[in-house]
Amino acid sequence: EDDSGFDVYLLGPYKKTLERVLSSTAMTHLDALNLGLDLSSALSICRDSGYLYVDLKPSNIYRERHTNNGFKIGDIGVMRLDALKYTSLPERYRSAYTAPEIQDAFSAINTTVDIYALGLILYQVYNGGQLPAGDSDTIQPPDYADYEMAEIILKACDPDPAKRWADTIQMGQALVSYMQRNSVNDTPIIP
Repeated sequence: EDDSGFDVYLLGPYKKTLERVLSSTAMTHLDALNLGLDLSSALSICRDSGYLYVDLKPSNIYRERHTNNGFKIGDIGVMRLDALKYTSLPERYRSAYTAPEIQDAFSAINTTVDIYALGLILYQVYNGGQLPAGDSDTIQPPDYADYEMAEIILKACDPDPAKRWADTIQMGQALVSYMQRNSVNDTPIIP
């Protein structure tokens, strides 16, 4: 009645997850930017509807080859924004993409955990399929990102939530600005 809500789609097994894409082919720079823009947009729509997506990881992202070659979130791992200060992250949503400040079962969720996960996914794309090595306080730039893209990614996955992008719209705008300043093409991201 109030125009908020979600369209729920049942995805068939023929949809390729980002996890499978990353394990079988090198993504291109254009694909990586489209991934970042599509996910920023999806996460923003989620927030506009009053929810925070808390289960972002490659196995929950699908490549849409039949329409526009875009990326879609294919899982319903959301929490109400107005209940975050009273909520901790359930164990089923914990993964390598979970922000460090909510690894503890008693930690309150903040509104940058989705940005952190998106940053780690882009990091993985620009780092030969590998997540950052070592402890989360000293994340090195991804191996195959130029300095500008590395700054965008490192800001997203900063261990300090106060230093991350304030919201997904800001991160999306940074990606658009990057695309406008740089020639982004279908060159594979490979060593």
